[in-house]
Amino acid sequence: MSKHLARIAQFLHKLFISPFEMNKERNVLKRPGSADAIYSKPPKISNTSVESSLRVKKKMYAVLMMYSGWGYYGMQRSPTHPTIEGELSQALISCGYLEDMTGEAFKKIWFQRASKTDKSVSATGQVCSMLLPASDDLMQNLNAALPKHIRILDVIRATQSFCANTACSHRVYDYLFPTFALAPHDLTGGDTAHWCFRVSAETLTHANAVLHRFKGTHNFYNFTSGRLATDKSCYRYIISVECMPPFLYADSQYAVIRVVGQSFMLHQIRKMIGLMFAVVRGNTTDDVFDHVFGTERIDVPKAPGLGLMLNQVVYTRYNEKFGNDGIHMPIDWTKYEDQMDAFKLEHIYDHIHKTEIEERSMLGWLDSLNVHSYTFRAPSCPTMDRSNLLPETVASPLLVPADDPPSEQTGLTESNQTISEPTQVVMES
Repeated sequence: MSKHLARIAQFLHKLFISPFEMNKERNVLKRPGSADAIYSKPPKISNTSVESSLRVKKKMYAVLMMYSGWGYYGMQRSPTHPTIEGELSQALISCGYLEDMTGEAFKKIWFQRASKTDKSVSATGQVCSMLLPASDDLMQNLNAALPKHIRILDVIRATQSFCANTACSHRVYDYLFPTFALAPHDLTGGDTAHWCFRVSAETLTHANAVLHRFKGTHNFYNFTSGRLATDKSCYRYIISVECMPPFLYADSQYAVIRVVGQSFMLHQIRKMIGLMFAVVRGNTTDDVFDHVFGTERIDVPKAPGLGLMLNQVVYTRYNEKFGNDGIHMPIDWTKYEDQMDAFKLEHIYDHIHKTEIEERSMLGWLDSLNVHSYTFRAPSCPTMDRSNLLPETVASPLLVPADDPPSEQTGLTESNQTISEPTQVVMES
C-alpha cells in the first residue's frame, strides 16, 4: 500500500512541476555554447534601475579660465568660425561632460559665460558656469584636452543657482599700449623717435586727469554706435579708470590703462581711450568734455583694438553671501596672480608687441587723429532703437565687435539692464 502511495505522489509531482524548473533542469545538462544556453532569456531588469545606474549626479561649478584670443572670432561659440567656446566645447565633449555642440546640450548643463570678448581679445580672468559631474580631476582633465593658449585656472564648486553672467558685480578691462601714444602730436623723427619716447610724470598725471573725467554715471551715447541718443541704456557707471605706471618690455616702454565698470557697450572702452589720447597729445582740448556726454553726436576717435583684454570678472556680492558659508569657495583671483602674470607675458604681451612692430597699428592710427573734428556732426545714417531686439539680432559677434556680453537668461543685452551705483566697491588687482 505504501509503495502504491509513493508512486502516486511521484506522478503528481511530475504533473505539476513548473515550466521554469523544467527549463532549468534541461540547461544544467547543456554546454555554455549550445543553442539552448545562448538563447535562454536573462532575468528582466526595469528601465528605472538601468537609468539610475547610469545617471551621474552633477553640481554647478565656476570654471576660471584664461586664454589668448588671437586667431579666434571672440568668446561666444559659432557654427562657422573658430571661437574660444568652440575649443572649450570640444574639450568638454572629449571628457564626457557635454553631449554635443547643439544648443540643447548646452542648456542641459546650464552653460553661461561672464563676458563675451570680441574677436582677437584675450582674457586672464574669464569665468564660465556649468553643471559638471562631481570629481577632483575636472581641471586636470580639461587642461589635458585644451590647447596650451587656453588654460583652466580652477574649477570651483558654486551654488546650484550660480550664473557666471548675472552674478558678476563688475568687469575689469586692461588696455596695453606703447607710451608714444601719449607723445605730442607734432613729434618728429618717424618710427624710431616714437619707440624711443619715454613718457614723463607730468604727462602721465595729465592722462589720468583726463581719464578721471569718465568716472561715475554718464551718458556714453557718443562712445558707442547703433543706439538712439534718448536710449537710457547709454548711461553707464564707471567705477574707476587709471593709467598705470609705465614699464619696459623688450626695450620698449608700455603702460596699461585699467577700466573698471559694471558693464560696457560696443566700442565704449576704445573710444574712451581714444579721446584721452587725443586730448593728451593736443589734437583737441579738455573742452570736448563739455559736450561729449550730451545727446548730440560728437566725432570721437576709436583706439585700436590690439591692446584690449579682459583682466578679470569680479563677484563681490556673491563672495560676500556665499564665499564664507563653509560650503562654497569665493572666486578670488589673487591666489592665481603668478599664473596669470606668467600667461600674460608669454601669450598676450609678446603677441601685442610683435604685432605692433609689424603692423604699426598704433602708429598708423595716431596719424588719423588729425582728421577728426571732435565737434558736432550729423550721423552718417539714421539709427534705430534696438533695445527690444534679441542679442543676436542687435550685433553678431562675427561682424560687430562688442565689449560687453549679452544676458542670455533674460534674452536682452546687458546694456538694457538698470545701472545703479553700488554702495560698496571692492577691487581686486
